[in-house]
Amino acid sequence: MARGARVPAIAMLLMAGSAMYSLMPAAFMSFGGLSRREALQAAGAAAAVTLGVQSASADAQGEPTVAFVKNLPRVMKLQDAVDKGDLKAVLRGEKDFKRLNTYWRNDPQSFKYMRDLSEELLDSAYEGKADQVKTLYAKYGSKKEIQVMNSLPPPPAGKAVTLGSYAANKYQDDPAKSAKLPFFGGQQFDGDYSK
Repeated sequence: MARGARVPAIAMLLMAGSAMYSLMPAAFMSFGGLSRREALQAAGAAAAVTLGVQSASADAQGEPTVAFVKNLPRVMKLQDAVDKGDLKAVLRGEKDFKRLNTYWRNDPQSFKYMRDLSEELLDSAYEGKADQVKTLYAKYGSKKEIQVMNSLPPPPAGKAVTLGSYAANKYQDDPAKSAKLPFFGGQQFDGDYSK
């Protein structure tokens, strides 16, 4: 969040609070049973909800997905280091584990599970326990989302850069060249990835 965006939000909260404080005796005496404490709690809840919109906006912009797509390949590349027992390479991937774990931040239970698992894995690597690192890495990689991503077919060679451009057509203005491409030439996908 930009530094300048905090000042107007804080100023608005202070103005709303001072206006509410000055109007409180007259405003809340007429309602049956609503005390000043309850009114302030309601105002505090409203402020918390308003300030929580920024994190919801970040999630709507795809930050968890970007964390997943960007860091999963880095974590999966550590498989060779784990198999060889190269624990220094595993420790160098600490930031990648932590960034990948942010994918699950909206699901507190999964986030805690993956964070604790990665911390245990990295602690074992620091202590030199290669067998335990292999076991924990396999457990980390068995998470459903990771299994789904690892089971996707490879993108067509030379035609895709990211998941977002998987079906991009560089010849979209030339129908004759487009017809020669496997995914745009009228060929239908029959659902079998083994071909």
